[in-house]
Amino acid sequence: MNNYCKKARLTLNFDMNGMVMPCELTNYYLEKKDGSKFNVLTDDVKEIWESDHRKKLLADHENGVRNPTCNFCWDQEDANLESTRQKYNKLLKDVEDVETQPRVIILKPGNKCNNACRSCNAHTSSMWYKTDYALDDQGKTFKEYLKFFDRHKTAYHNNTKLEKRFAEWEDQIVTWSMFGGEPMIVPMFFDILDQSVSNKNVGEKTFHVHTNGMVYAEGLMDKFSKFKRASMGFSVDAIGTKNDYIRYGSKWENIIGNLNHYAKDSEKYENVKLSVRTTLTPWNIYHYDETFDYFEKLGIIPGETWCWDEPWNDVRYLPKKIKDAVIEKLSKYKSKNNSWLSMFGYMKKWIATEPNGYSEKQNSFIEFNKKIDNIRKEKFNDVFPEYAKLFT
Repeated sequence: MNNYCKKARLTLNFDMNGMVMPCELTNYYLEKKDGSKFNVLTDDVKEIWESDHRKKLLADHENGVRNPTCNFCWDQEDANLESTRQKYNKLLKDVEDVETQPRVIILKPGNKCNNACRSCNAHTSSMWYKTDYALDDQGKTFKEYLKFFDRHKTAYHNNTKLEKRFAEWEDQIVTWSMFGGEPMIVPMFFDILDQSVSNKNVGEKTFHVHTNGMVYAEGLMDKFSKFKRASMGFSVDAIGTKNDYIRYGSKWENIIGNLNHYAKDSEKYENVKLSVRTTLTPWNIYHYDETFDYFEKLGIIPGETWCWDEPWNDVRYLPKKIKDAVIEKLSKYKSKNNSWLSMFGYMKKWIATEPNGYSEKQNSFIEFNKKIDNIRKEKFNDVFPEYAKLFT
């Protein structure tokens, strides 16, 4: 069976700590021949692109080998769902491979962030440091603990070697996708945007940024309009106080205010789109009908993605009675929108599966969330009273 993956063939994903992967859905950090990890602080990304380790993954795909680093896609396909691999094989089918460089770059320039979302971690958000330090007995001072994240702070800061390589590759890059941390508070985001806007092929490129919506940058939509397509995705996990609880540090009124500002700025450009993306986790899945309904009434149909990196983030690990209650509640939401119908059909299949270690880990969410509540002096029951009762 051919497991060909166009996304992996075209893409480099630059992680927050300077290490590099072929895809954002894997933990396949590209390695040197001695087994050590490549890092943009010390290594040329051209060497990373041409590495034997990257070629090994591509060969596995083409030889029908299910490399375990791609389990998210294999799990989707085993549940008779269209996987991310299959979707991108269609979306990228007309993009030709270039042997000497990637054509799609996913860039997460550090973990600097102004939110500490419950499904996140210190690797992805600097706002998580205090919570992470308090979760476990670190056996070291907080100052010593922070030294681990030095690379997150420096990997993309004034990295002239990396910036030069990006500039050399720009002509052939067809897509930039910028993530965080929060990219809108990192200088490299604006540097890459300006570089791409000034490129002769800008009208053939797409540009995407994924933001928590806490920052408004005047003139941003004007720059986005230069691309063939550009989009700004707002990460919103629930409505009002529910969102602020899940996305610790966010302020609902600021997010909606900035969304309205960007909507007004972009309304004259047909090639610039605003979207809302909800990361579906045990925290918000019970109330996703409210989130969908809120934005549908604003004329923005939200999209969704699934968190699966830890049992407490993965809806498949919820106890069966909670899964049943989720499906029962959401089945009563009678939207005729095709996006909702498609999502709900997917959800019913996905949530019904039982991943490895299900019986031992099905209480992971409620146990983990209690720890976070204790550290942050918050109460799940106060914000989600109806949902919280289901766990008692």
